[in-house]
Amino acid sequence: MPDVVLRITEDQVRLHTNSGEFDWALGDELVKVARDPTGIAGAEFTAALEPGAAREQRTDIGLRLQQGVFDAAPAGLWAGLQNGVTERNPLRVRVDIECRALVQLPWELMRDKRQALWRNNRVLLRRGRVVAAAETPQENARGPLRVLLVVCNPRDRRLLADHELAMIGAALTQLPGRLHTEVIDGPSLRELIAEVDHVRPHVLHFIGHGMRAVAGDMGGLHFNATQPAADSPDAEPDGPEETWTLGPEQMDHLYGSWTPRLVVLNACRLAHAPAAEFAGLIDTCLERGSSAVVAMQADIDSPAAAEFSHALYEGLACARSIDAAITAARNHLHIDDPDGPSWALPVLQCGVKDPSDVVRVEFGHLEPELTRMNRSWPFAELAMFLGRAKERRTGWWEQPDEATTVPPDRLLAITSAQQKCGKTWLAKWCLLTCMLRGEDITYIDLAEYTGRGDGGEPVTLDWLAVLRALREACMDKRQPDSMNSTDFARFNQVLNLAAQGGRQWAERMPSSELDLGHSFSVDADRHAERRRAEIFDAFLTTLRNRALARRRPHLLAIDSAQRISESDFRSALLPLLLGPVQELGDDFPLRILAVAPQSWAGFRHLQEFIPGAPVVLTDFQLHDYKRLAREFWERKLQENKLLKRLSFTDFEALLDRMKGNQQSFHVGMYQRVLDTWLDMGGMGGGMKEAG
Repeated sequence: MPDVVLRITEDQVRLHTNSGEFDWALGDELVKVARDPTGIAGAEFTAALEPGAAREQRTDIGLRLQQGVFDAAPAGLWAGLQNGVTERNPLRVRVDIECRALVQLPWELMRDKRQALWRNNRVLLRRGRVVAAAETPQENARGPLRVLLVVCNPRDRRLLADHELAMIGAALTQLPGRLHTEVIDGPSLRELIAEVDHVRPHVLHFIGHGMRAVAGDMGGLHFNATQPAADSPDAEPDGPEETWTLGPEQMDHLYGSWTPRLVVLNACRLAHAPAAEFAGLIDTCLERGSSAVVAMQADIDSPAAAEFSHALYEGLACARSIDAAITAARNHLHIDDPDGPSWALPVLQCGVKDPSDVVRVEFGHLEPELTRMNRSWPFAELAMFLGRAKERRTGWWEQPDEATTVPPDRLLAITSAQQKCGKTWLAKWCLLTCMLRGEDITYIDLAEYTGRGDGGEPVTLDWLAVLRALREACMDKRQPDSMNSTDFARFNQVLNLAAQGGRQWAERMPSSELDLGHSFSVDADRHAERRRAEIFDAFLTTLRNRALARRRPHLLAIDSAQRISESDFRSALLPLLLGPVQELGDDFPLRILAVAPQSWAGFRHLQEFIPGAPVVLTDFQLHDYKRLAREFWERKLQENKLLKRLSFTDFEALLDRMKGNQQSFHVGMYQRVLDTWLDMGGMGGGMKEAG
């Protein structure tokens, strides 16, 4: 349905629709507010958003706003516009308020006798006007949607920033990989500029609510300003020495080389800053090219701010437009606290014609196929993948469409010196992101193809066993895009002849399209090296032909690479499989990701062979402990609602006791502690350790 513009001046209302324009007079009460230079006339309206205001007061203000705008409108005009609208085909309304005094009013409270207009998911309202800079075509439209979360005051215990980050993480568990989030804590202005330039976020999200007013300070977000802990109000703040304020001038610096599409100011009323200065911060973002800004128009408490973020990112992960996501977030807050004002606090200022363009990104598949693949094997366990934000870029960050002409590395490696560091999770996350972006992917865990010898040690695979395992993995129907047996018909023919050698191979006699299971005969003739190279070439040609036919690159992840014989890896797989993949040009769209511990003898050869440094995972360090514990808990609540009967505080206390004096811990520690707690009588246990 075409967009509708509701323009409000100090004494007039104009409604622009696809069928024409309609003008009428603004209500007398609002005209009085618009023409009052002192702002006193509007104080009654804004007071309705204060925490102590009664629900009836907000209802009354909402009705008065609606009456002031629509009482003089042509009869049936507003109701007629809503005929036939649905959630799938909503009416979109841009509210353009040209009078500065009227901008300050809580328009989000506006309601008729039946409902609040801004919570109607069939009529999506937003504030703003089209800004030329924001209409500039956006680059880098390929997913995932990149989000930089900025914690303004990481040592202020009253902010509950970790809770908000955990709620955002929990919101992304249903469809992992759709959003890529990174966090920066208490940066200086230079550090923030550098991080924005590095991450190039589509969404720049600030967490900085609950700050005190500073006499004579400008309106803005305060960084590294702390408050005493709640249990010791007289204590000195324990925070960094460098404090600064992100106001309009500082915000302007952030747009030096990158323009975020959406800026989220999930803060209170910016330390009670004057409304004009608050608007200046938003205007700077829109004038420098951001498509939309979300900000709070009054104080929002920390739990509500966290719930708002949870609902917002749940909507963005489901590819909702920004106006639909904000409307859903309002309803989420209203369900939690129908008597409070929090649902009306978010203000969406949009500077583009179509709100759907604000956070639109493209993936390599269409719905519903995209969601089916997102939730298929081997990605189900990734809902509990914690941390490792920067490492998650592995495999997709340096793609050519990411503002670089440097081709991505074709060989990648993930390793660690410790066990249970999440190597497998990271490899699967890499595959998931690349699959969402449009690559074919194949995951293989070589541990599934090896048994144990008489001595109890794992049996290693020779090069031919590895190739056969890779072929079987490519045809595994569990893969999101499995290959067919016919794809490997030519490879099997070459394998049957070249493995045995002799006259049949030399004369290229016909062979079965099924693998006959021959072992490789070294003594059949003097052409063993040529025959082995021919087998590898046939395998790579099979993958190349399939990728070219589908016009999709192919990423092959080999987990448990330590199950490969070190000598065969060095003498055969490195020169004949990995070598051609790395050296051939763009017409060979295949990449390989290897996962192995640093203790594997073959890893030294791999590290010397690949052009880029491997991704090295370590145990989580103590400074990540509290934040990840909260996120683990919130994610667990998404899959097991019965945990709501238990207390995170009790879980955290048990975690502290079991952690003892450890300075680091592995990725499965949280689940182990939770299982221990449940076995002790929490809820009867039954949940297994993940990862």
